[in-house]
Amino acid sequence: MNITNALQRACEFHNNRQLDKAETLYREILGIEPGNIDVLYNLGIVCQDQQRLDEAVFYYQEALKINPALADAYFNIGTIHYSQGQYDAAINNFQGALELDPDSADIHNNLGSAFQAREKYDEAIFHFQRAIKLDPQYDNAYNNLGIALKEKGRLHEAVPYFEKALRINPHSMITRKNLAIAILHLGTALHDKETLDQAMYYYQKAREIDPTLPDVYYNLGNYYSDKGLLADAMKHYEKCLDFNQGYIDAYNNLGIIYRGMGQLDKAEESFRRAIRINPYSYAYSNLLLTMLSNARHNFQTIYAEHLGFSRKCAEPFASEKRFYPNSRISGRRLNIGYVSPDFRRHPVAHFLEPVIVSHDRCACKVFCYSDVLVADQFTGRIQEYADQWHNIAGMSDEKVAEQIRKDQIDILVDLTGHTARNRLLLFARKPAPVQVSWIGYPATTGLPTIDYKIVDQQTDPPGTTEQFYTEKLFRMPDSFVCYLPDRDSPQSGPLPVTSAGYITFSSFNFFAKVTQEVAAVWARILERLPDSRLILKDRNFHDKTTCKYAISMFKQRGISPDRIILQSWDLPPGHLSSYNQIDIGLDTFPFNGLTTTCEALWMGVPVITLSGIAYASRAGVSVLSNIGLPELIAKTKDEYIEIAVSLSSDIEKLTLLRASLRTRMADSPVMDAKKFTADLEQCYQTIWQDWCKSTLL
Repeated sequence: MNITNALQRACEFHNNRQLDKAETLYREILGIEPGNIDVLYNLGIVCQDQQRLDEAVFYYQEALKINPALADAYFNIGTIHYSQGQYDAAINNFQGALELDPDSADIHNNLGSAFQAREKYDEAIFHFQRAIKLDPQYDNAYNNLGIALKEKGRLHEAVPYFEKALRINPHSMITRKNLAIAILHLGTALHDKETLDQAMYYYQKAREIDPTLPDVYYNLGNYYSDKGLLADAMKHYEKCLDFNQGYIDAYNNLGIIYRGMGQLDKAEESFRRAIRINPYSYAYSNLLLTMLSNARHNFQTIYAEHLGFSRKCAEPFASEKRFYPNSRISGRRLNIGYVSPDFRRHPVAHFLEPVIVSHDRCACKVFCYSDVLVADQFTGRIQEYADQWHNIAGMSDEKVAEQIRKDQIDILVDLTGHTARNRLLLFARKPAPVQVSWIGYPATTGLPTIDYKIVDQQTDPPGTTEQFYTEKLFRMPDSFVCYLPDRDSPQSGPLPVTSAGYITFSSFNFFAKVTQEVAAVWARILERLPDSRLILKDRNFHDKTTCKYAISMFKQRGISPDRIILQSWDLPPGHLSSYNQIDIGLDTFPFNGLTTTCEALWMGVPVITLSGIAYASRAGVSVLSNIGLPELIAKTKDEYIEIAVSLSSDIEKLTLLRASLRTRMADSPVMDAKKFTADLEQCYQTIWQDWCKSTLL
C-alpha cells in the first residue's frame, strides 16, 4: 500500500462525509504505520464527528504521545469534555492548547466558555476580550462576553457587545435572543428598584428585538400588575403562556391577578396549574393564602393543603444533617434571629419595630436577616435597632442557612409565612435549633421544622384549634401582637355622619378578602340603612375591570353603584386621613384584617368583626377584646348586621368612641411595647429551656 496515496484517499472520503470508508482506510494505514500521527489525529476527528467521544479522546491522546505540541488535539479534547459537562477537564485542555497557540481566538473563546460554565466570570471575561482583540469580527465571542457581563450584573456593559455581535451576524437568532434578554434584565433591575416607567422602556425595547420571547410578556405583566392595571397584566401573562405553556411564574402571577380582582376560584385554579407543572413553592404558598379568604374551604381542608405543601416542597430538605453547637446554659442571653422581606413600610413593620426597640439586650441579642429589595425609613430604623443586620436579598437559602449557623442563632423567627417572597424553604433546612412562626401569616406553615406558633387566648382559645397546626401553640398572656402607629399619624377628625347626614362604612382590607359572602352581608347592612355609603379601598382599584367587578357584587344585591365608593391605595399620612371619612369599619371574614383594624381604631373608627373558628378569622376578636370592646364582636352574620345597624343609630356612642379610641388603644396591651416584649422574651426563654431539656433526654 502506498501510504501517501491511501492517506490522501482517506482524507477525501473524510471531507465528503463518507466517514465509514475514511475510518476503514485510516485503520488499514495504522496497521502498517501504528505511529502515524496524522492518521491518529484524523481518526479522533472521525470518532468525534460520529459522537463516539471516548474513542475520539483516546486517539487524540495517542497523537499527543507522539507530538505533545499538537495544539489542535488539546483543543478538540477540551471541546469534548466541555460538551460532556466536564468543565475542569475542558479548562485544563484548553489551557494546554493556549500554551502552544496563544494567539488563537477560538481557543480563548472556548476557554472563556469553560470558565463561564464554572461561574468563574472574571476569567471568562478576560478570555472573551482576548478573542475579540485577536479577531474583531468574532461574533460568538462578542455574544459570550455579553453573557458573562450580564451574569456579573454588569448589564449596561453587556448590551453593546450583544449589539456588536448582531451587527456582525444579523441572522444569529441566539445573539438576538441574548440581546433581548440582556435588555430585559436591565428592565427588571430597574423594576426591582421600583422605577417602573424606566423599566417599561427596556421591556418595550426587548419586545422590538425579539417579539417571541415569553419573558418579555411576563415582565410586561409584572409592570401592569404593579401599576394596578390588572386587566392589562392578565393580557400579557396570557400572551406569555401562548409562547410557553409551561411558564410556571406566569400561571402564579395570573393567579395573583385573579386574587386581586376578588375572583378566588379562578386564582386557585391558576395556582394549581403551576403546581401541577412543578410543585413550585411560591405558587403553593399563594394557593394557601388564597384559600384563607375563600369561604368554601373549612379549616380542616386548609390544614390538609398546608401539609401537602410540606410534603411536596419541604420534605427534600428533611434528610439534611443538623448539629447545633449552641450553649445549653439555662437563662443565658439568647441569639434571636428575625427573617423577613418586610423590614420596610409594610404591615409587619408596624408590629416588629416596637419589639426590636424594646428588647432587653441583656436577655436577647437581635439579628435581622433582611430580604428587603428597596429600603426605606422603616428599614433604616429597624437596622439601627438591631444588634446585627444581614442583607440576604439575592442570597440562596443555602447561603443564608450557613450564615445563621455561623451566627449560632438559638431561636429563628419567621415573620412571613406563606405571604409574598417568603423564605419557608430556608426554615425547612432548620438552620437554628428552635424555629418560630409569628405575625406574618394567620395559619400554620405546615412545616414540621417550625416548632412554635405565637398566638394568644383570643386567636386560639385553648383546646379549640390545635388540630389545625403542625406547630405547638404558645399563647401570649394578652395580645399576640404589639402595634406601633405611623409617627406622622393625623389627628382623628369629627364624626362624618354629623356633617354628611348619613353613615359611612368602610373596609380598607385587601379586596381579595371581600368575598361574595362578605358582600352579601354588607349589602344587607346597606339595605337596612338606605342612606348609608360604603367605601372600599384597595391598590387594585386603579383597574377598571376590578372596579366593575366590585360594583357588580353589590349591584346584583340591589345596592345602587353610587353608594359604593372605590378608592385606590395611598401612603400615610394620606392613607390614615381617609379614616376621617369613615364612621364605622367593617371587618372581612373568614380572613380578618389586622393592620387595617388597628389603623381604624387608632383613627377613632370602631370596627365590627365576625368571630370564626381559628386564627385567620379571630384576629379582630383579639384586638377588640384587648382594647375592651367585646360588644363589637359578632358570633353570627345576623348578629354582625344587628351590631352595625344598632351602632349606626347611636350617634352619641359613635361620638364618644371617636374621641376615646386613640387613648383606649394607647393604654391597651395592643400598644404596650414594654410589657409585650418582656412577655415575648419570657416565651423565648421557655421554649429554649424546653429544647435544652429535650436534647438531654
